[in-house]
Amino acid sequence: MAKRIGIIGRIGNAAEQLILSRVKSSSLYNEYYNRSEKGADWKRQATVYKRKEIQDWTNAVIAATDPDNPRRGELMRFYQSLRLDLHLSSVIDTRVLRVQRSSYKIVNDNGDENEELKDLLERPWFDDIVRLVLNKTFNGTTLIEMFDTDTTTMELLRVNEIPQSNFIPQKGVIIKEEYDDDGVSYIEGRYKDFYVQVGNNWELGMLNELAMIVLAKKLGLGSWMSYIEKFGVPPVFAITERMDTTRRDELYEMLSMFRMNHFAVLQGSEKIEVPNNYNVDAYNSFKTLINDVCNTEISKRVLGGTAMVDEKSFVGSAQVQERVAQDRYEADKLLFKYYFNTQIRQRLAKLSSIYADFATHTLIWDNQETLDINGYIDAVQKLSTAFEFDIEEVKNRTGLPIIGTKASVPNPTEPTTQKKNPDASVITYQLPEAQTEILGLFAATWDAAIERLANDIYDGKVKPTDLDKDLVLKNYAAFNKEAKKAWGKGYYDESITRDFRENFLKFAGAKAHDLMKQLDALNTGKTTKEDFVSNAKAIVNKHNGQWLNVETKFCATSVSNTRDYKTYLDDVDIYPNLKYRNFKDESSRESHAANDGIIKPVAEWTALPPYAEGCRCWLEQTTEAPTNGKLTGIKFSNNPYKSGDVFNQEQSYFKKIEDKYRGTIIDNTELLKQYMPYNTEIKVGEQSVFVNDFYDLADGADNIKAAKLLAKELEQDVYVLSHIENSGKLHVKNPELGIGRESYKADLKTFTPDVSTGTRNFITNSIKSANKQGCQAVVFDLSKAHEKDSLLLAANKLRGEMKGTAKANIKKIFIIKDNKVLTATRKQLAQNNYLDYFKID
Repeated sequence: MAKRIGIIGRIGNAAEQLILSRVKSSSLYNEYYNRSEKGADWKRQATVYKRKEIQDWTNAVIAATDPDNPRRGELMRFYQSLRLDLHLSSVIDTRVLRVQRSSYKIVNDNGDENEELKDLLERPWFDDIVRLVLNKTFNGTTLIEMFDTDTTTMELLRVNEIPQSNFIPQKGVIIKEEYDDDGVSYIEGRYKDFYVQVGNNWELGMLNELAMIVLAKKLGLGSWMSYIEKFGVPPVFAITERMDTTRRDELYEMLSMFRMNHFAVLQGSEKIEVPNNYNVDAYNSFKTLINDVCNTEISKRVLGGTAMVDEKSFVGSAQVQERVAQDRYEADKLLFKYYFNTQIRQRLAKLSSIYADFATHTLIWDNQETLDINGYIDAVQKLSTAFEFDIEEVKNRTGLPIIGTKASVPNPTEPTTQKKNPDASVITYQLPEAQTEILGLFAATWDAAIERLANDIYDGKVKPTDLDKDLVLKNYAAFNKEAKKAWGKGYYDESITRDFRENFLKFAGAKAHDLMKQLDALNTGKTTKEDFVSNAKAIVNKHNGQWLNVETKFCATSVSNTRDYKTYLDDVDIYPNLKYRNFKDESSRESHAANDGIIKPVAEWTALPPYAEGCRCWLEQTTEAPTNGKLTGIKFSNNPYKSGDVFNQEQSYFKKIEDKYRGTIIDNTELLKQYMPYNTEIKVGEQSVFVNDFYDLADGADNIKAAKLLAKELEQDVYVLSHIENSGKLHVKNPELGIGRESYKADLKTFTPDVSTGTRNFITNSIKSANKQGCQAVVFDLSKAHEKDSLLLAANKLRGEMKGTAKANIKKIFIIKDNKVLTATRKQLAQNNYLDYFKID
């Protein structure tokens, strides 16, 4: 019986594998999540509007900013009440609608527009997501849910806003009930790809700033209503000299009916009076408070002025206000662009297969101005004397029934008697191809650097192996900038990107050598210096213009694909394989298009796109079975995630280096690390730790840890310096830290229990080494020293080592012990009370 069950089980497993192999990846993915809960579980509350006062606001802010138990429910309900103000809602809509109605494009890395992807965004949910992202500015931290898809079309149906009462951003969880302590995480785990948090954890939004003025307006409106109720209809008095009860009751009944009947029957000296309104201009009092104070203040805060909402504003004032408001619109557009490109599009790509191409496309705003019909006709008329227009486009834009063009007429501004050469042609001036690529890149400083380099080569002051610092640093900066944009958040925190920076520097050095070799070959001695400099500038402009443009695009695409590959490894349990994809259009290489459809397991992709300059191929996650095909016809075979190199040794700059110069170029490139920037800043209270792009890989973690403690205890900025890799010919000392400033160098020496020489010899060797490096200070980390009186041993040993003029470079020592920093100068060590500087409380 057991044997029979085993056979049935094997047949069932085989059938299951057969079915799964034929299921579309999108269907499998949907089923994966359909079996789970539909989003995080939370309970919607009824919207209840109650009178709000200043005390409600202060209590809500206190609850939202409670460092131990932050809750936003009361603040959310307070904001809902504020937004009932129609003027406030109107000016907020002005900001939001401007972005919703702005023109945009969806483009790939090469800037090519994808109309099909844009069409997928022409849905109501896209307007909703724009509104929710921008609401962060007004409501504070916002959480957006992107979950519900149509089972037929696979399109996103809607986006939902998780009420602020039902999530705790500080914990990154969604809670079912408002005062639950635990919930479901939306920043990690199964739901991380379905939720987008907009704004930081403590952001309260602009409505918090407007609360006082809106409450004042509501108070004014309430007081106005009370005033109208009391004094809007004037009181009516009946005056009589009769004192009998019967007549009093008759007059009372008469007055109670007066508002309906508007007449009275009186006797004797009786009369009815309607008093004046006490000479109080109540209308203007309330109007001034509401319009001139409250609404004005709201408009100024949200839009930057009042002219756009003031019906009596002058045209000039409105135009100035429009320009002021434009800054806010552009900031709003930048905000949405950031969140869409860094978070939303990636979630769309994972949500459904029809959005897969968003993984390689980004949103950019189309800021081209659109002319109205009058402006368009005027522009055509003015430009038609110099340019030709597409007749069909003009017909479509203007709606005019244009049937042809008239013969050209003389320009009335030209004298008709002027003689012209009938064979003359119009001369058009065009920038050289290289210059058009480098406009904006080469400023006056670049021109000066090129001229200096050309003069030095002409005069024989430098050789091609003497890498020019400006060339290398500027090219490195260009590659690093593009890589940082392509990688996104955490670029300076990843070990793989640290390897990339090493590669960028080596490539920049090889590129500089190649350029200088071309200039050196140009220097034949047969031209004047002026001609040589002029020709050199043209070569440099092409080398660092057109070519650099291609190289930086290759760099950005390669880094972006590496970041995607890192994500593919994380998703391998869902998508175990990757498929080669190609556009297969007229711009595609035939050799690359031939690889379209090749499928291999994620870990087996030893080559990632781009496979050549300008390559647009990409890899797509799939559950389809691997194929037997192999990649063919590719120029660059490299997986930067595995190799750590964006530019591998197949690149022409590396290949063209002569073997006899290779070591020299490597060493000269390494020496340039001392000029590299500090792109990482770690805040430690009021101080900062600045980390060089080329900090020591081996001891980087220890150096940064010590630097943070020093910055905190010494209340000074600390620099983690660059580290130069020495070779057989290159011998450079590498102090690890700069205390207070980069030039005040300190060597970090960390005692470990396996140091067989003990604390005394450790200090002797460390002082000797730091002095040879020319350091002004030594930092001893004795955190792991186990000797009972290690500080006393250290103090006595340091006093002896730095006695008199011994180790003259060392001016100060720092000792790290028990997360404290002890400081002693050379002068203090020479004093009789030197031990006072080595006490830890």
